Amino acid sequence: MCIVSLPIVFIHRTAEEHVGLCMQQAKYSNPSSRVILIGSPENKYLSAGNTEHFLLSHFYQSAQAFSYVYKHSTSNTYEYNLFCFQRWFILRDFMRSQGIERCCYLDSDVMLYTDINIRDNEDFDDFTFEYTWTTVCDLEKLNQFCDYATKFFRDPLHYQTLVQFAKEIGDAPISDMVLFILFHNYALRRKATYGIVANGFFDHNLNCPFAPSCPQADSQDGKKQIYQKNGALYCKITGTTDYLSAHSLHFQGHAKAYIPYFRSQDIPNTDDFMYFDYPTCKWVRAEP
Repeated sequence: MCIVSLPIVFIHRTAEEHVGLCMQQAKYSNPSSRVILIGSPENKYLSAGNTEHFLLSHFYQSAQAFSYVYKHSTSNTYEYNLFCFQRWFILRDFMRSQGIERCCYLDSDVMLYTDINIRDNEDFDDFTFEYTWTTVCDLEKLNQFCDYATKFFRDPLHYQTLVQFAKEIGDAPISDMVLFILFHNYALRRKATYGIVANGFFDHNLNCPFAPSCPQADSQDGKKQIYQKNGALYCKITGTTDYLSAHSLHFQGHAKAYIPYFRSQDIPNTDDFMYFDYPTCKWVRAEP
């Protein structure tokens, strides 16, 4: 059976160097996949010869329509928070225009290390619409999510349900992340994986531990301690000698500064475990 390689899609409006690095990492780990940036004229240069660039403005019609029903109730700026929702409409319309039925979506500060095409794709089926920054999604469910988002903002009773749900999960601001959880748990009726699938993890946030219900990883300087062996990345489960491979790392916030040190080409490829020392930005041999 021939498995069609999943396109990997980024959506970003500004010209920031880390975006190009994350795109190149996705292409390095997934050479058979299309790696695509849906962006602006200003960031077209970030798409090198082996990646693609499309103008966001060409897929903005339904995103614009959503803006008329959107309600803003968060400390984030209006434009930023609205666009976090709009990107799913943009992605949906892009997939329709390209005839893409299934893709991997990554935020522009996510480095991908696993080849999502060489595994049985079912390994990743349970990891969909759980993280807004890293998800494998199909067009049918994306259509469903866009309809879901429109309904929850247009209808006052549904919007109050969303507000109440945000309070129940810790007074969270109304964001696409909150709506993702609601959609994942109640519309799709899926159990949370917390990113731990296929004998590894899709990182929630380098600056944060795993979910409380999961085994915890060793940390350093307030971030997950990341190890390498033979060029592959791992975290070490606290209190054990067990390691969990990294499918991806999410360099959220100030952690973006570490992205240049985590390109696969620049990671030491040794038989011994080494860990990344954040204060010195060097790979250091781990104690046996």
